[in-house]
Amino acid sequence: MTDISRRLDSSLRKIIEKNPILPVKTTEGILVGTVLIVSNQNLKDLYQYNRLVYKEVSLNTVAIKLANMLAKNIASAHADVIYRADQEYGRWFSESQMLRAQYQRSLNNNDFERADTLWARYCESREKAVTTKKIAESLAVI
Repeated sequence: MTDISRRLDSSLRKIIEKNPILPVKTTEGILVGTVLIVSNQNLKDLYQYNRLVYKEVSLNTVAIKLANMLAKNIASAHADVIYRADQEYGRWFSESQMLRAQYQRSLNNNDFERADTLWARYCESREKAVTTKKIAESLAVI
């Protein structure tokens, strides 16, 4: 292989890595290259060649980024970091929604002391959800 063809190959690889594969809507879900994103209520599952690769992805940005990385066969270690950040966001978001519902029930039952405790826990969970969402989205910048 000549020096010119090596540089051309390297440049082509960089172009492919930087440019995202555009998603296409299908009847089954959203297709990004060889990866199918299937909506499961508010969460998304990613399939490649009919095999479940990532389950219950919360953020759309993360789902698209992971699908692009899978379709391009880019290092999976970074993809796993993005996925774990998304899963952490999902846990904090779910907890904050559960705490808010419990807070509303406590108010309806006139249990104001419990409501105050739940509101404090809700605020903390909501803040952690916002923070982890920013982290996951910054990792998944396309």
